Amino acid sequence: MASQNNTGRQYDKRHAVTVVATAALAAHRWVAYDGGYPTPAGGAKDAQGVTEHAAAVGEAVSAITGYSALVEVAEPIAFGALVKPDTIGKATVGTSADHAGRALGAATQVGQLIEVQLLRHSHA
Repeated sequence: MASQNNTGRQYDKRHAVTVVATAALAAHRWVAYDGGYPTPAGGAKDAQGVTEHAAAVGEAVSAITGYSALVEVAEPIAFGALVKPDTIGKATVGTSADHAGRALGAATQVGQLIEVQLLRHSHA
């Protein structure tokens, strides 16, 4: 789905890094600095970026780190909502004290892809 404020454009990838997967990673999900899925633990478990494709343990995967990426949702999300990763890297509704991005589109069903503006992973 194209973003609501930029129709016709799926995402705006500005930067990416290569991450070696330490867990089996799915496409379009947040990945932590340590190559697994992010958690609220912070540090190496903060979200570094969003995977562009799936990766098995030990494989390299490109993770988008700049401006926006398509992220799979774990629940319906409204346009403009703050979002954070769940335990398997899907977008869920965040708060001002715990977030990793802002929804640039809306999702009405689990599993949809939305454009998310990537922000520094923040915890309370």
